Amino acid sequence: MAARSKVIAANDEPFKDMDFAALVEEDESTAEELHALIEREKGDFISLDEYLKRRGIE
Repeated sequence: MAARSKVIAANDEPFKDMDFAALVEEDESTAEELHALIEREKGDFISLDEYLKRRGIE
């Protein structure tokens, strides 16, 4: 059986720019920040083959 949910609108007013502005995430990472994070964490990454070997999966 599938779960169902209902959405009840509080009113019939159209959405305004202010409503959509609340959905925008202001704190986005830049490509440089992501590359720096990858470089810092690089030693913690292992290959899929290494992961499988450690888990005993063939």
